[in-house]
Amino acid sequence: MVFTLHRYIFRDLLKTFFLATLILSAVLGLGFMLRPLREFSVEPVRVPELLLYTLPITLTMVIPIAALLAATLTYGRLAFDNEINACRSSGISLHNLIYPALTLALFIGIVTLLLGFHIIPIFTERFESIIKTDAEAIIYKNIEKKGNLGKMFSEYRVHADYAIPAEHRLVNVVVLELDRSKIKRIITARHVEVNFKTRQQSNEIHMRLLGASVLDPNSNTSTDWDSLTLSVTAPRFLQDSIKFKKLGDLKKIRRNMLLFEPIRKQFDKTRRQILVENFFQYCSGQLSLADGYLDLYQGGHRLRLSGNQQGLQVNSCKGQRAEFGGKGEWPVVLGYYHEAGDVVPEKIYFAREVQIKIDPQNISRPVELILQDARWNYANETHRYSLKVHPLAAISLPDGFVEELEAITLGSLLAEGNVGPGKGLPSAYLGKLLGKLRRDCHELGIEIAVELHSRLAFGLSCIVLVLMGTALGIVFRSSHLLTAFGISFVPAALCLITIFTGKHIAEQSNSGVAGGIFFLWSGIAVVFIADLLLYRKLLKQ
Repeated sequence: MVFTLHRYIFRDLLKTFFLATLILSAVLGLGFMLRPLREFSVEPVRVPELLLYTLPITLTMVIPIAALLAATLTYGRLAFDNEINACRSSGISLHNLIYPALTLALFIGIVTLLLGFHIIPIFTERFESIIKTDAEAIIYKNIEKKGNLGKMFSEYRVHADYAIPAEHRLVNVVVLELDRSKIKRIITARHVEVNFKTRQQSNEIHMRLLGASVLDPNSNTSTDWDSLTLSVTAPRFLQDSIKFKKLGDLKKIRRNMLLFEPIRKQFDKTRRQILVENFFQYCSGQLSLADGYLDLYQGGHRLRLSGNQQGLQVNSCKGQRAEFGGKGEWPVVLGYYHEAGDVVPEKIYFAREVQIKIDPQNISRPVELILQDARWNYANETHRYSLKVHPLAAISLPDGFVEELEAITLGSLLAEGNVGPGKGLPSAYLGKLLGKLRRDCHELGIEIAVELHSRLAFGLSCIVLVLMGTALGIVFRSSHLLTAFGISFVPAALCLITIFTGKHIAEQSNSGVAGGIFFLWSGIAVVFIADLLLYRKLLKQ
């Protein structure tokens, strides 16, 4: 008889729980989908599939409320119809009557923990795979609707008159290449061929600009290219967030934060800036001597940069560009040696100024020399040639620089101490990058700890809320849906508010991490104490 009663109650609990979960998930799921629909212009036919993959995320918030509502409504109806009194008169204790609710609570708690630690990350990866698969369609659709790709790529802003998807082509394109939120280059092209390369972690988008013209706003110089290729990574919607990582991944990231993509990008950016500043300090030290010179290598060729009469001085140094000049009409001398071991230069350049540019993302040959008002002659000829600007590109770094770059670790950058050129004080920009890296790593450690606590809190909240709903249903004795919802709303809101507010306090306050975690658990603790008091009262009746 008791088993039959348990089955009867449990069936009603499940029926109400699944119905409430379905309705609440549909409402919250549609709200969650607004961002990809708005920002990425996802095809409408993809919406049902995307809703399916985001369902575990909404279930995490929906399940505690739905379970609480089911327990309150089911046991409220039992009490309202005097079925609980009848059972107790037949010798069935209240302990036996709440077994179905306790079973539901434990089941929902386990499901919520599995959702948070394992299922959500798996479905998030599938969600991202749809975004990656549709990356090409998303790009063309944004061009057709808005004429640009907005902030889809962090380092580029792409504008085009229109797209021809059948030919994988954009027409009349303007690309703004950004550096520190400022325009680094302006690239225009009549046609752009768009190619997509699928990778395991992400999609690479290669844009081949045909008939490109590159304008450098810093020097007001323009360069024409027959073709120029830019490579970017397709945007990621969810996977760059700690909230959607598996438990094992969270533990690995806590041990090695470079496994987290945003931290790795900031680390690489900081490390490259150290390379730039170290290289310019090296150049300045070599060229500032009275008879100083700087040897660089272009493949098998050697370039020796020196001053004509006195050592070269730094005229300016900004970002990844330094300008050197000196006294006299042609202070800059550059000897070009066809073979690295040659003693006599094959060609000698004279210039009024030399710019040294470094692209740290191209480690193999990152250096470029730009001679201003250049004149040169061959060693065995007397004819001189002149050019306003003469670039020499694809130059390698001096020995030791690449090895020094690879030796830089995250731990060495996070440790207190000087990491600037020559282990001195960093420049203002490098200090800013270093400060952001240290701040991001500190915040990531806090975020991981808070995320683990919040996922556990969601799982345990299901248990205490279902027990609370059971007790409230018996106390208030109502079979009306709105009454049950109103009764169950208060403890559910208390738990959700304290969890989210506690997370915010812990993540936003450097000194309030412990306080934030305490506040995160406070709502569950209050509901648990209320459970004890209510059941104590009910058992005495």
